[in-house]
Amino acid sequence: MSAIPRVSRSVPWSILILLVSSQMIAYIDRVNLSVAAPVFIRQYHWSTTEIGVLFSIFNWVFTIALLGAGPFVDWLRARIAYPVGLGLWSVATMLCGLSAAFAPLAVFRALVGIGEAPMIPAGQRVIAEIFPKEQGTRAVAAFFAGNKIGLAVGIPFAAVILSTFGLPWVFYITGALGIVWVAWFLAVYREPPRRDETKSTIRWSTLLRYRNTWGIMIATGGYLYMYYVFATWLPGYLVIQRHMSILNSGWIGMLPFILAVITTLVGGWAADVVIARGWRKTVARKSFAVGGLVLATIFTLLGAYAENVWVAVTFLILAVGSFSFATPSIQSMSVDIAPRHVLSSLVSLQNFGGNVGGSFAPVITGMLISRAGNFTLPLLVTAGVALVFGCGSILFLIGDLDHELAEQRSHLESTPLTDH
Repeated sequence: MSAIPRVSRSVPWSILILLVSSQMIAYIDRVNLSVAAPVFIRQYHWSTTEIGVLFSIFNWVFTIALLGAGPFVDWLRARIAYPVGLGLWSVATMLCGLSAAFAPLAVFRALVGIGEAPMIPAGQRVIAEIFPKEQGTRAVAAFFAGNKIGLAVGIPFAAVILSTFGLPWVFYITGALGIVWVAWFLAVYREPPRRDETKSTIRWSTLLRYRNTWGIMIATGGYLYMYYVFATWLPGYLVIQRHMSILNSGWIGMLPFILAVITTLVGGWAADVVIARGWRKTVARKSFAVGGLVLATIFTLLGAYAENVWVAVTFLILAVGSFSFATPSIQSMSVDIAPRHVLSSLVSLQNFGGNVGGSFAPVITGMLISRAGNFTLPLLVTAGVALVFGCGSILFLIGDLDHELAEQRSHLESTPLTDH
């Protein structure tokens, strides 16, 4: 299936730790602004809409940058692209501590978005190059569990820094973590030897001719809309609607993402197990992805209408755990079908489509909070987006995941595009 050599048939733990920690640092550097948001609202008199726009600026720039990030990684390979991107976003995060004004923060957050764009394509490329096929979904699960660890650790970590040292140090300290990672990566990572990869007639632009590509992009959009609502607004929900202190919101806010780490790893392990037992990848991926998103939708609706604070928080914790269970199957779809020489490009397209949906989540949520005065309507919208775009696309747009797109080329040339 791939001409790229794998360096070991055992789990390369040092590489796995690097993959997980890069996602962890990325999401610590995202959630630091979420923890700081109530300070901007109360001390600097920002509106929730302005906070939502600042959240979304990162997502918009990150989304656009993804289109170039995949080809960039396929061209330079992960050895160069990975640390360049991580170094850029870490420096930009530290610069956020220099100002509380909207314009410079918008610029710095945009640079964070540009820097983070190569991370997922580079990480997926490393997984395809390094890890044995039978461990692929578990490696993807561990990689994406890193962002849940980042949220779980990052919320209380930033809250403690904010309460102890003040607002600027939230950005200085969290940004410095990435500088350490870059030095560690350059010291540890050794790229597999280059060999000629199996060539395919498929081109990067040709990927958009396949229905599976669009289905994966739209499904990821529905999934990431829900994810970004929780990742950006959960601390604000606990402080604004449930009247918790910033420090308490940090500790409570970590609970959903602790569960998310567990369910992400379980989802990846279980998918590998059922595929090894003979399930078709198409059936396994769709079952796990749809099941997780449906449960997340149900729990989000229950949380939206729960009056008791702990009942509501419990349902929202379960919602985060449920959509996280779907993460490995959703994020493995591109790896399942991509010819290796355009793997990073297809991963970029998937996450571009996903972040088109996700980038609107923070600002739409902020606007709905301003209009409704509470979080009930935003949570209802979140549940609807996950159900319609996430589950709907997986069930009705995505087709065969058991063969690479390149293997379907002859069918593409002989039948209408919508049949693929």
